[in-house]
Amino acid sequence: MAKTVTVHFATNREEIPNAEAPTGFGPGLNHRSPLWLRYGAAEMLPQRKGNAFRVADLRVASESIPGVTADTSAPGVLGSTAVFDGLRERLTGRKADLVLLLHGYACDFETALSNAAEIKASWGSPSRPLETAVFSWPADGVIMPWLAYASDRDDARSSAKAVARALLRFVGYLREIDRHAWCNANIHLVAHSMGNYVLRNALQAMISDIGGRPLPRLFKTIFLMAADEDDDAFEDPKKLARLPELGEAVQVYFASNDRALTISDVTKGNPDRLGSTGPRTLTSLPHKVIFVDCAEVSDTSPVTDARHQYYRKRPEVLADVRAVLAGTAPEDVPGRDWIAARNCFRIRQTRGDS
Repeated sequence: MAKTVTVHFATNREEIPNAEAPTGFGPGLNHRSPLWLRYGAAEMLPQRKGNAFRVADLRVASESIPGVTADTSAPGVLGSTAVFDGLRERLTGRKADLVLLLHGYACDFETALSNAAEIKASWGSPSRPLETAVFSWPADGVIMPWLAYASDRDDARSSAKAVARALLRFVGYLREIDRHAWCNANIHLVAHSMGNYVLRNALQAMISDIGGRPLPRLFKTIFLMAADEDDDAFEDPKKLARLPELGEAVQVYFASNDRALTISDVTKGNPDRLGSTGPRTLTSLPHKVIFVDCAEVSDTSPVTDARHQYYRKRPEVLADVRAVLAGTAPEDVPGRDWIAARNCFRIRQTRGDS
């Protein structure tokens, strides 16, 4: 029997009976509040064809909030604490690093878990194993022009404070841990497609929550993959200008032939997309932000991937990411060329298609 892959999660999706949704989480926002979070873990079983995984077992952490979900005299139990404790034990036991995922548009709950499992399997290596966790905001899981895209954008904005709350809760947990119990893992963040729009709005919510204080340096590397975000995002304080404060480096992977983002640009009335054209200007960019052109290595199978899933499926990109995770300096990552005129790196194609 194939070995399962453990993935942790946080979500602000609606909770519905298992008979209607096998995972217990549906396509809408949680009925209590968009800020209402549930935490847990899933065992993901690899499928015979492709890279997909399915849920073999799913555990939602028990939670008791006096005066809300329990009597006021009952002891409080936070699901996040149990999940963070279990995750810390796995990081320590496996000497692993952690990757947090913000998924994109049209991604249902099981697909979000599957993508996180795929990242764990393909981005990790024997010398640098990974644990993964996904924040699953309520994307519809259906690719439908206009209506589903607009609905997901609305849910992305509505989920921003929940993502900010989860990140700040994680920061608080790390600060509460005794030094002797630290796992010393590197923590990385990856946002794909519309997940970058979620990240932008979550960043603004965090800035609002902490006032004038500096943002916490939480991540080793922040990966922005095929970002469905405006190309001036790093110039605008209301977008991603302060994102580099959260990490040691930000790696932006983009491809001009990304068909999904071309649709976002042309048919949805959006400005040029960061994940398609790269930055609007090459001047005044934060020194931490590194741009990586994937146009030569964006094609994946099937055609419905629309050159938008290379971060999970293209061998050259996987090798590039593994090198970054291993701490390789940007200029020393194998398979990259420096394109001085565009102030970016380009990943070379090594297989026979384009």
